Amino acid sequence: MVAGYNTISMGTGRKEFSPKKERPGLEEYLKEAGQGTLKMIGGAINVDECAVGNFIASRFNKQANLAGFFPFIDEGLRGKPAIRVEGACGTGALALITGIKSVLAETAEVVLVIGVEVQNTVKAMYGADILAGAGWFKERKEGHAYFFPGQFSDRAGAYFEKYGRDKTRRAFARWYRNAIENARLCPTAQEFHNTTKDLEALAMTEPNGRSFVDHLNVYDCSKVSDGASAIAVVSEKGLKRAGIPKEQAIEVVGFGQVEDDITKKPSDLTILSTSRLAVKNALEYFDKELSVYFNN
Repeated sequence: MVAGYNTISMGTGRKEFSPKKERPGLEEYLKEAGQGTLKMIGGAINVDECAVGNFIASRFNKQANLAGFFPFIDEGLRGKPAIRVEGACGTGALALITGIKSVLAETAEVVLVIGVEVQNTVKAMYGADILAGAGWFKERKEGHAYFFPGQFSDRAGAYFEKYGRDKTRRAFARWYRNAIENARLCPTAQEFHNTTKDLEALAMTEPNGRSFVDHLNVYDCSKVSDGASAIAVVSEKGLKRAGIPKEQAIEVVGFGQVEDDITKKPSDLTILSTSRLAVKNALEYFDKELSVYFNN
C-alpha cells in the first residue's frame, strides 16, 4: 500500500464546522482524496481498477452508485473497472480487501481505493435510525432510540459485570485520552483543535441513561465525521510502474475477513467473535507466508 491521503474529518470539534454553513459533499471529498493519491503514483494512467467503500450514502445523501464518480475524480479513470462495497463499520477495511484480492488475483497491478462518508446531513436521531441498518433492522423497534450506542452499552454492561465497572470505566477514559492526543498530532483529524486539559476526567463523566444510554457516555462513542481517505494497493510491478521504491511501501503480510449471522444475538456480549476470528485468520495467513519466505 502506498500514497495515502486523508481529507479533513469534518464535524463538531473542527473550528471550520457549522451545521448552518454549506460543506463539501461526497463528490468533493472523493475528488480531493482521489486526486491526492493519483498525484503520488504518476496519475490515473497507472491505475487498473478502482474501489470505493461507503455505508448507505443512498439514505444519508440520496446518492447511490458511487463507483460512477471515479471518472469525475480524473478523466483518465473513465472506462476502467470500479466497484462500490459496503460492510457497515468494516466498510473501509472491506474496500482495502477488495483491492488486495484484485492484486492477488492478478487482474490489477494498481488499485485506487477510497473510503468516503458524509453523514452530517441529518439530525442525530434520524442518523441513528439510518445507522441501524448496519444491524438487523427488525430489531430496531425493540432497540434503544440511539440504536448502536444502545447495543454497545449492553456489551459494556456485561463487561462491567464480568471484569469490574471501575477498572473498565478508567480503561475507557484512557482510550479516550489516547485517541484525542493522537488527533492533536494530525491536522486533518476531527479533534485536532481539542484543547481540553484533563481528558481522562472528562471521559469519566458518569453515563446517564435518561439522556443517552445506561453504560456509556458520549465520550465513549465515536463522533459523526464527513471526509474521505484514499490509498493505492499495488503489486511489485505496480510499484515499478508508479516509480515508487519498495522501501516506501507498506507490505501487506496477512489479512482476515469473516462474517456472522446478522439475525442472531451474540452468545457472549463480552467477546467480539468475528474480530477474534478475523485476527486469527490474518495471523495464520501471515505465518504461512512467512514460512514460504524463509523456506525459499
